[in-house]
Amino acid sequence: MTMRQAWDAIAAYLQEESLSEDACIHYGPWSPPESELQLLGELGGLRVLEIGCGAGQCSVAFAQAGARVTALDLSDVQLAAARARASETGVSIEFVQGAAEELEAFDAGRFDLLFANYVLPYVADLPRAFAGFARVLAPGGRLIFSLDHPLLDCFFDEEEETMEIYPVRAYFDESPLGWRYEGVGLPMRSQHRTVSGWLDLIRGAGLQLDRLVEPLPPAGLLDEMWPEDSPHAPLRNLPQAIIFVARKPENG
Repeated sequence: MTMRQAWDAIAAYLQEESLSEDACIHYGPWSPPESELQLLGELGGLRVLEIGCGAGQCSVAFAQAGARVTALDLSDVQLAAARARASETGVSIEFVQGAAEELEAFDAGRFDLLFANYVLPYVADLPRAFAGFARVLAPGGRLIFSLDHPLLDCFFDEEEETMEIYPVRAYFDESPLGWRYEGVGLPMRSQHRTVSGWLDLIRGAGLQLDRLVEPLPPAGLLDEMWPEDSPHAPLRNLPQAIIFVARKPENG
């Protein structure tokens, strides 16, 4: 099964919940939304590419804020859901089927903002992807992406597919993680990079780090995932998410 087919199968499972969610610019379940973090600034008129748009919640919210939005996703099923959401809300979005590391169809300097929410760990060729990001960004444009905090990977037992309360994997081991997607059972692989490894990808593409955010996890989600009276309570003490804000130099 190809990665595209896998995400089509997973997308059908995801739609049971995501189609009922309101349009919102967010950074994943472990972070406050943009309305609280205020990382993006004024969006009116910006040319935005969302990489891995999923069911379109963020893309629609970008368009509602006045941005000119292109939404990219590998999955045809996800794109169909995103198109339906855009149609229902009456916003205009360009939808494109494709992979994050294959941006050759876009002109150089086309976008002011690239946004990727919990997508990049699933990209096999990250150096190629980041080189493409730098190429399609306009000078002064930003790349903003979020993911699970790399430290969490140390506590994931691949054999049991469970989170442990002690490290079972070296933080500096940058080999991919293998696991099965919950609810679907499909085998998946996700990339692990240390924080400095992600920074190396940013710098290697000629981009500059503007900000690094390790948001305080929502208390309600901590209580749901790692209750204080459970054996997994020590996991509450770890950072759960990380957000990178990078910029292409004005003379880039």
